[in-house]
Amino acid sequence: MKIESKWDVVLFSLVVTVTSMVCAVTLNYLIFPAEYLSRTVPGTMVIVTLVTIPTCLFVGSKIRENVHLSQELRRLVERDRLTDVATRDFFFNRMAKVPDAYGISLMVDIDFFKRVNDTYGHLTGDRVITHVASLLRGAVRPGDIVCRFGGEEFVVFLADADHTGGAAMAERLRALVAESPIDEAGTTLSVTVSIGGSLKEATDHIETAIQRADDALYRAKNGGRNQVHMHPIGNPRPVAVGETS
Repeated sequence: MKIESKWDVVLFSLVVTVTSMVCAVTLNYLIFPAEYLSRTVPGTMVIVTLVTIPTCLFVGSKIRENVHLSQELRRLVERDRLTDVATRDFFFNRMAKVPDAYGISLMVDIDFFKRVNDTYGHLTGDRVITHVASLLRGAVRPGDIVCRFGGEEFVVFLADADHTGGAAMAERLRALVAESPIDEAGTTLSVTVSIGGSLKEATDHIETAIQRADDALYRAKNGGRNQVHMHPIGNPRPVAVGETS
């Protein structure tokens, strides 16, 4: 029984109390002669109730606290505190469990982020990172992974996506960010991202796919930013998918 709410604590206490009551009354029938049962059974029921319910309420509350603490610790390990997307460690642990996963790895980098920090301050920079993370998370499917890879950089893994579908999704993500400015202290702040993509075959290591996506991202940023480059299958040089000046 998983104890997460106050109602769970009450239910836990009732279940344990009833179970204890049945066991205690059964022992009465096994131990005492029939003529004593009219006195022993009621007393046993009162004692079990007075002892079990307070004890179970206390124990259940402590279990509930531990469950919440465990969930919070897991969230801190698995979710980035600023953006609430997956952490880098969680991403690699998740991918390690499915080494034969097939899909598209995208490296997403916020363009000219240092300029945002220098112009508007680091708190605004944090809000920009959170804004982009929210857009990415809201655009992908439930089975995909959005991970904050470090600083203003994200990794998106599109499970079971092929090269064409991954390129199309990357372009949609790029356009979504470009078309979704953030309001900051009465100022409309436009943000763009550069994206590099790579197909991960079932036999590829995820690190290899990410390195290829990073190479494609380098091309996208050197090509003028706010564009998508995909690492072609069997071609060492990434090529542009789309761009917006």
